[in-house]
Amino acid sequence: MEWAAKNFDFVLQLSLTHVLISLVPLFLGSVFAFALVRLTPPKLAGTIGTTFSAIYAIPSLAIFVALPAVIGTSYLGPTNVVIALSVYVAASMFFSTRDAFNQVPQPTVFIARAQGLSPFQLFVHVELPLAIPGLIAGLRVAAASTVSMASIGAIVGVRNLGYLFLDGFQRKIPEEILTGLFAIFLIGIALDIGLMALGKALTPWTRRSAQHA
Repeated sequence: MEWAAKNFDFVLQLSLTHVLISLVPLFLGSVFAFALVRLTPPKLAGTIGTTFSAIYAIPSLAIFVALPAVIGTSYLGPTNVVIALSVYVAASMFFSTRDAFNQVPQPTVFIARAQGLSPFQLFVHVELPLAIPGLIAGLRVAAASTVSMASIGAIVGVRNLGYLFLDGFQRKIPEEILTGLFAIFLIGIALDIGLMALGKALTPWTRRSAQHA
């Protein structure tokens, strides 16, 4: 498109900001959810799951606006966006992480314990590797939703690709809006492909199984 070609450097700058404002919450939220699943007592898992379900139902813009009143940050800037998106990622990844570890075959775990593996060895050599496909699947879903929701950050002062939607609407430039949509689509596809490649790299035994099938 002509508009995108003329403003390529500007769109690239917004895209880099968009990627950063998406990757940071994806990492923070995933780590937090992973820690909750592994460290929370089973009797509290239901309460945490219910809480995350309720949080996930809250519109993202409402959280962006409400956070400053809760944690005392500025209404404008990336801090609120990163925190809000991290909460959404944690809410999504909590269930994905829990299901990924629940799907680890229990006979395999029992055999590993019988062979004398310590809890740490059991986690590193058995549970985590077998949970990786489920974890990657959850990350792919969380990444897609995070890249999409990050655009709302433009409303609270984060100049990412969402800015193209606001500016294009106010100035009545459809090409600007379409450029933003296409750029977000490309980022989402790139992240998804990257996570798929990461999953394959971390589970080489699945490729060998497919070759022998």
